[in-house]
Amino acid sequence: MTSFFSICIVWTAACIGVLYAELQIVVSAQERSTVVLPCTLRVVSETPYIRWSTDKEVFERSGKESFQGDGYQDRVDVPEVQLLKGDCSLVLHNLTLADKGVYKSYQAVTRMKRSALVREKWELINSVELSVDGKRTNQRRLPEISLPTGDARMNWPHPLVTVLSLLSCFLFR
Repeated sequence: MTSFFSICIVWTAACIGVLYAELQIVVSAQERSTVVLPCTLRVVSETPYIRWSTDKEVFERSGKESFQGDGYQDRVDVPEVQLLKGDCSLVLHNLTLADKGVYKSYQAVTRMKRSALVREKWELINSVELSVDGKRTNQRRLPEISLPTGDARMNWPHPLVTVLSLLSCFLFR
């Protein structure tokens, strides 16, 4: 009977870990190239409001209005047509070595409050790590578009659940 409980606890911990795991995508690109940082909206509204940031603001779009952060002017975009289809991928042109880092996408979540729509909070959609390699000087190549490499990893935000589950296995054995 105790082994049944141990199995249930381990199974529950594994399920919780998978449900709460945050997928971080890793994208690599060459300096001066164009890259697409993938993103898909969880909920597509009539006028989605999206924000991309690192340690500073990169880009925001709500309908036709958009904002490009300092250092990103005329280099970033989330095309409005794609956004209305649920694709909130950030297109970043003319990469520099300073562009490397973790980019996070957020969607504004709204709710009804006394018969009016109110922006409640920003909800994290995903996280993309961008690495930028310096251009080789002995090769002349056209700018290339880089897509995600599939080198994604899982970050488990609840290691305490796993530790407690393993501990209970040993105690109830």
